[in-house]
Amino acid sequence: MKKSLRLFLIIASSALFFSCSKEQAGDPYMLFEVHGKVMDANGNPIEGIRVSSGLAEVQTTNKNGSFAFYGRSNPTTYVILTFEDKDGEDNGGEFLKMSRDILVYEKTPGSESGNFKGTYFAGDVEVILIKKDEDKIHTPDSGLIPL
Repeated sequence: MKKSLRLFLIIASSALFFSCSKEQAGDPYMLFEVHGKVMDANGNPIEGIRVSSGLAEVQTTNKNGSFAFYGRSNPTTYVILTFEDKDGEDNGGEFLKMSRDILVYEKTPGSESGNFKGTYFAGDVEVILIKKDEDKIHTPDSGLIPL
């Protein structure tokens, strides 16, 4: 009877250990939010730009070019966001895809002993996208040069 109980406890504790997710096993994480606006080179808002991080759902800018992005990641001081034009001519032309490191600041402290390391925030982030046909600059000597 003791052997059966001991074997049962070993199997049950092993099953519990291997069924835990990484978070339950102890990987630290943070929540983040980034608010901002996507504009063209003239400062006009761009609607329909996809904002992604690979860590959360893709967001799309509204008619004011604004976005609010929420996600979860390993603790860090910055989040990499990618901005990509997916609707082409609907907003005046195709824009070049761009990735940008966004510095985030602690908004709410996390637990010193637990996995949750806090909520981090960046607000009023301004992103300027360049149209594909405007990705060269005119110079007096050499004509067009790529950016």
